Amino acid sequence: MEYTHQTTGSRGKNSYSATQSFSLILAVTAFIGIGPASECLAFTVSPTALTFTADQGATNPPNQTLSVHRKRTSQTTLTDSGNASWLIVSPATTTMTTTAQLTVAVNTSGLAAGTYNATITIKVGTKATKTVPVTVTVSPSQPPPSAATATLAWNPVTDPTLDGYKLYVGTASGLYTRTITVGNLTSYTVDSLTTRTTYYFSVTAYNSAGESSPSNEVSKSIY
Repeated sequence: MEYTHQTTGSRGKNSYSATQSFSLILAVTAFIGIGPASECLAFTVSPTALTFTADQGATNPPNQTLSVHRKRTSQTTLTDSGNASWLIVSPATTTMTTTAQLTVAVNTSGLAAGTYNATITIKVGTKATKTVPVTVTVSPSQPPPSAATATLAWNPVTDPTLDGYKLYVGTASGLYTRTITVGNLTSYTVDSLTTRTTYYFSVTAYNSAGESSPSNEVSKSIY
């Protein structure tokens, strides 16, 4: 696309092309259009990963929170989803302007001991998405303290009016919380004792007239 300008006293020609000017204008226009589009799609999620720990068969671990932030102040829609049945994110859909909070919970009921991985997908608007990895470690269940026993024996009382003996059990010296009437036996095995506990024992003799003073106290630590 050219035009010719002829000056007075000269038969020469000066040619100009507008093609280069048009190309420059179009390039600048395209550059300006890309900036706002990228800014509209940008958002951040904090933290960028979540880790949960739990014991097998125990209560679920505490919930955690994901924070979503964006620079734009116009209202938009946020949707999210997890790709594992034990992973719960709420709310699944909400509206936001600059910030939003998501609650993440895991249900470890029925999960065997081991490590489990999943992903939360978060979408802001119609195009922008981010993923957050989630790891759950389930430890083997701890066996409950086992019940143990202690066997006690004492010298018999020779009084012919004896009706029997009473065995006293406690977890502090001189303070007994359990009384067992054992009849005329001179030995007895106490059951339902808890491990990692020290027990104290004493015996009395009784008849129709009353109960004797306690015997000497013995103790046993259950492991």
